[in-house]
Amino acid sequence: MTSTAWRSSLRRNSYEYFRDVPLRRLTFLLLAIFCLFGMVGFLIDVSELGRKSLVEVLVWTLFSGGMAVFYLLTLIRSPRWFLLPASVHILGSWLIRSLLLPQGRDYVATPVDENGVKMAAMASLTLSTLAGVFFLQFIRSEGIRSVRLQTELSLAHGIQKTLVPVIEKKLADCEIYGVSVPSENVGGDLVDAVELQNGQIIAYVADIAGHGLPAGILMAMLKTAARTQFFDSPRLPALFERLNEVLPTVKQPEMYATCAAILLKRSQQNLLLEYASAGHPPILHVGYRSGQVKRLQDPQFPLGLIAGASFTSHELKPESGDLFFIATDGIIETSDSRGNEFGLERLERILLEGITEPLSTIVKQVQAAVRSFGNQVDDQTILMLRVIGNSDNK
Repeated sequence: MTSTAWRSSLRRNSYEYFRDVPLRRLTFLLLAIFCLFGMVGFLIDVSELGRKSLVEVLVWTLFSGGMAVFYLLTLIRSPRWFLLPASVHILGSWLIRSLLLPQGRDYVATPVDENGVKMAAMASLTLSTLAGVFFLQFIRSEGIRSVRLQTELSLAHGIQKTLVPVIEKKLADCEIYGVSVPSENVGGDLVDAVELQNGQIIAYVADIAGHGLPAGILMAMLKTAARTQFFDSPRLPALFERLNEVLPTVKQPEMYATCAAILLKRSQQNLLLEYASAGHPPILHVGYRSGQVKRLQDPQFPLGLIAGASFTSHELKPESGDLFFIATDGIIETSDSRGNEFGLERLERILLEGITEPLSTIVKQVQAAVRSFGNQVDDQTILMLRVIGNSDNK
């Protein structure tokens, strides 16, 4: 990542933090801002050599501190309304001068109040000290929270690394390559491939909605449930129905999983491929002979979202050299600086151009293209399968 891109990402993350953080966690920051800018009232009195009345000083103190908090909240939560606090500031200043404070006072003729100057100076020092204390308390509380988050991220990365290793298999009928690259905000992407005892091969990609440790734990549960189902029935509809039944009992209500799966099997010496998708981006089928890409998709609900949902699958007869590509939305929805997504069309061009390359090489080409296109903000997972045997070629 370039320094410019890094700074842009840092600014974006900082803005998102202040925009989304609960206001109660900003209490100390807001108090610090109030005290820091509230000193204006006392500093004005010092500049006037104590000639202002206590009422004037207190009014300007409260007004200046309150307006600083108003400006900050508007800037971090609704910047498009920034003219509102500016208008309130102008109107409030006019009202204070016109209605609340004595008119026509001759400050030059008013004697210097040394005690007033000392009191204003001490009040300014007190407010500046309080501002420092509140700033430190805000940094301390958010620092502790940051350490906890880093610990959670480290644990989630460890879970993902253990349960989602790089997959590289060369079997009798196919080659498989799968890899998942977690983002800084750990999610729950899963890529898995299993050769069953009857010679069938099942490979799938799942994407848990959400981030952090809960998504990582749910991903681990999903992998366990999936592998358990393989022993009962490798059929993809049965797999999806089992996962859809299990997930609601172990997840938070708002969480769900998308999944795309491939089952490679032989039937009367013919090699067949069964595929199914539940709320996942399309599976790309790259024809070796045809030189065309087909998007295999099925409008089915994600897993764990609708209780009792039924699922279907489809079959096709692949040819030797055909590629099947599955990716999560972390690849497809990567955006550039103008908000354009990487999209399926760019993926399709890369796959067609490298159709004869080793699967690991194709994956690296896709990853490089995505990295050069935009910054990673989500887990990026890829599964590729190449058919290397069928009845027509034996």
